[in-house]
Amino acid sequence: MSAGSRGELAFWLCHTAFWSIAFTASLIVSAVCRPVIPHAWPFLAERIALCFVATAAMRWLSKQPAVLARLNVSKIGLVAGGAISSAVVITLLLAGLDLIMQPAQAGLGKLELVARLAINLTLLANWCALYFGYQLIRERNSAEFRAMEAESLALRNELERLQAQISPHFLFNALNTVIASRDDPEAIDTVTQALANYLRFLLRPAATLEPLAREIDALEEYLTVQSARFGDALATRIDCDRDVRRVLVPPVMIQPLVENAIKYGIASGARPVQVVVSAHRESDWLVVEVANTGRWAPAILRQSTGTGLSSLNRRLKLLVGSSATLTHTEADGWVRVRIRIPATNPSPTGIDTTPAAMEHTTA
Repeated sequence: MSAGSRGELAFWLCHTAFWSIAFTASLIVSAVCRPVIPHAWPFLAERIALCFVATAAMRWLSKQPAVLARLNVSKIGLVAGGAISSAVVITLLLAGLDLIMQPAQAGLGKLELVARLAINLTLLANWCALYFGYQLIRERNSAEFRAMEAESLALRNELERLQAQISPHFLFNALNTVIASRDDPEAIDTVTQALANYLRFLLRPAATLEPLAREIDALEEYLTVQSARFGDALATRIDCDRDVRRVLVPPVMIQPLVENAIKYGIASGARPVQVVVSAHRESDWLVVEVANTGRWAPAILRQSTGTGLSSLNRRLKLLVGSSATLTHTEADGWVRVRIRIPATNPSPTGIDTTPAAMEHTTA
């Protein structure tokens, strides 16, 4: 059975159940309030049958947008106008049937006619509130779901675009590093192995969030490549507390900062340029800092064709949320860039996290 058939079956079962309950309740009220009136149930059955037909017709019309457009009637107009007009028509029909079936009796008084109209309108209004209210909630949820799907697709596209900026940029610089080591066979072996390990990390299918330990370990390989390239002009160190290695972070979060620190530290600082990467917990927050000797060069950064701070900040907001922050300071001959994200998301067990108190130093 298709989804449409199941929906139709569910509607008719619920529709029949509603009016059956209404008929039963009407019989009980009639028996309690007017026990002296004989043959009350035929009148009640006629009322419920007419209401059943009227509400089925209203439901059919609500599913005919072309008809509603031609009649220039909105769904709200259909609900309000349909309930009122159906109540009036049903009341008049039942009054006419009374005159036909019992011609000897006088016509209904105004008060009883109004009471019947009120009862009919109440029954129809209850059905409209239940059915069209449910439909309104379904349509709103469906619209929200479609909006969420569209937002999710836009998010994935944006993340792919941002990550695509990273990989080619690093590959270009890494190849330059290999070329710079071409006169030293031992250095070429070290650089090639480190580069292969880092490329394996960089080019593998990445999850949306990954343990910090993966990038810290891969960052050691990256710094080995850069140290071979710059030699005595560069000294690097990584300090990562053990308790934050399992925290989930966006992949390739730190490498762009380290790359900028080396590039602009070399361009603006005294030799050797020192680059220190640290990661620690502050209350419920993970704080990652990349510091380098030298000075802040915003004009140079704006001209950079690589992954800038704005792209990284955008990626952090997309993946972690608005609480993530990316800030920079300059003092006492050091430039510091800090990432601050929630540290309440430990990675699943089973992930290899080597001892965290690492200190990778080259000079």
